[in-house]
Formats: sequence, C-alpha cells, structure tokens
Amino acid sequence: MQFFLFLALILALALVLFAVQNSIVISLKFVNWSFEGSLAFILSLTFVAGMIAGIFLLIPAWWRKTMQGRVQRKRIHELEKELSSLAEEDDDESESDGIGG
Repeated sequence: MQFFLFLALILALALVLFAVQNSIVISLKFVNWSFEGSLAFILSLTFVAGMIAGIFLLIPAWWRKTMQGRVQRKRIHELEKELSSLAEEDDDESESDGIGG
C-alpha cells in the first residue's frame, strides 16, 4: 500500500512540474469553436478525452464477459443442486440397503 502511495506522490509531483513548465497560453480551434488555455491544461483534457474514449471501447467486451459470468454462475448453481439431490438419493439407497440386509 505504501508503494502505491509513493508512486501516486511521484506522479503528482511530475504532473505539477509538467504544468509549471508548460504554462504558455495556446489557442485551440475546431470548426467554429475556439478555446484558449494553458498547454498543460489542454494536454490534460486531451488525455482525459482519450481515456474516456478507451473506456467506451472496452464497455462491450466487459458487458459480454459479465453476461457470460452470470450464465456460468447460474449453471454452477444448477449443477450443485443436481449433485446434492443425487447425493441424497445415493444416501437414501444405501440406508435402505443397510436396513433390509
């Protein structure tokens, strides 16, 4: 746990250093929209937008695996019930064999 805290601290310091060194104001234009901000802020927004796009691309695979997991858990539950009922039947047969013998 301390390793991850240390890693987060190093990352935060690197981000602060990056922001301080890239504080120049730049203009960003897209179609009719324009925006002015620091280079570090615009790069951070671009990075976050890329992360969100990546998450959206991963959602279908995650959903598919979740559905498969639900189906498999349901099947496991059914098989466990079947196994326990077969074990009970086996116990009943062995008891009846022992009483009659």
